[in-house]
Amino acid sequence: MGPLSRLVGLCLLATLGPSAMAGWVLFHQQGQPGQREAYFAEITRTTERTEVDQMLGTGNGAQARTSVWEMPVMVVHESANAPEWSELKLQFECLNKYRALTYNESRNAARARQEGKPQSPSLIAEGWNDPARWNDPVNMRIAARSYTVPRSDLSNRPLAETPWAKDARAPMLKAQKLACQDEDVRQALQAATSQGALDVNRFNSELQKIGLLETVHPLEAKTGVALLDLSWNVLWKGSKRPDSSGFWVKKLSPQDKARNEAQYAAIQKQMDDAVQKTNETHLPQIRKMQAEQAFVEAAAKVRGQRSLNNMEAAAVMAWLAYEESEVAARMGAPVITQSGNLKFLGYNQSFDNSSAMVHVPSGRVMEQGVRTSCEAQFVMLQDKERVWRVADIRIAGSSNQPGVNPCRGLLTVPDVPPGGK
Repeated sequence: MGPLSRLVGLCLLATLGPSAMAGWVLFHQQGQPGQREAYFAEITRTTERTEVDQMLGTGNGAQARTSVWEMPVMVVHESANAPEWSELKLQFECLNKYRALTYNESRNAARARQEGKPQSPSLIAEGWNDPARWNDPVNMRIAARSYTVPRSDLSNRPLAETPWAKDARAPMLKAQKLACQDEDVRQALQAATSQGALDVNRFNSELQKIGLLETVHPLEAKTGVALLDLSWNVLWKGSKRPDSSGFWVKKLSPQDKARNEAQYAAIQKQMDDAVQKTNETHLPQIRKMQAEQAFVEAAAKVRGQRSLNNMEAAAVMAWLAYEESEVAARMGAPVITQSGNLKFLGYNQSFDNSSAMVHVPSGRVMEQGVRTSCEAQFVMLQDKERVWRVADIRIAGSSNQPGVNPCRGLLTVPDVPPGGK
């Protein structure tokens, strides 16, 4: 960190006070005097937006390796030729942190527990938060509901949604980490406030673990007006503020300032209410579809590379994702066992009308009649709501008669869709 950055950091700390709680953070500054830009992120308002990302060809369609997260970012511009500020809804393609355990991992973990050995099967997806890729270009776009404020009239002008594209600029690399590693950012906040007042050094120490190596400054500011004041009165103190609108030449009274902040807050609330209404209308069904898709992918990992016979393949196709209660309602009470994060519902049937007959001339004992047995095992996995659902079906049978399917009739076809809907 250079002398200027240290000075800025001291000024910010002086404005924050000991009780600062982060909502907005200053995470990037760039440019020479007269052309500077300050980037602020509202790190407590990141939102998953995977459902709006049908054109990526990734996300839930690629074994849930990626998802899309959105974060509000405000950019304040110093240059007279730039807007007064821009508020951007930045969306990033993110590698998902967690993955489902494979069947072998679950079995090994269960065996270790039974033997009293320490076991910690990793749930972290391979490649997530790889330091070697911290500076790789990120896939991002400016989403709808973004706007810019020109200096000429300080009006809100909507920005068009941009297509997905790779971006290697420093502010986008940093913003992607804050948005995609939302869980770790929140844990950093919790660690930094564990003793009461926010410990900025502890906060930044935790953020370094996810690749944010330059200082991030937590702020008390809650509105765009406050971020503007911070930029001009602290970051760029002494710089002549462009004022083509004539608005800033006026000395605002406390009442005018309060009124402007209230108007800004009202505009922000109106936008937030519109987003919330849209979410309430569409997100429940989208979340349900995402959860179902995530379970299908987790179930595929449970089956692994196991080769299914024709009957197993048909049974899995028919029963996949059905709840435990639905299996029991259709199949009857099972024999239940559990291993690791898997539960097994066992069913069996047998038929035997065979009898022994002695061939007197030769003394040979011959069997006549039919003897069959079949066992079906429903392999259950919990979904994100911790509901047990069918992930796999294993079928084994035997018969003393060639051409006889010993499992015919054991499995019934479900008559309700998965989830009882």
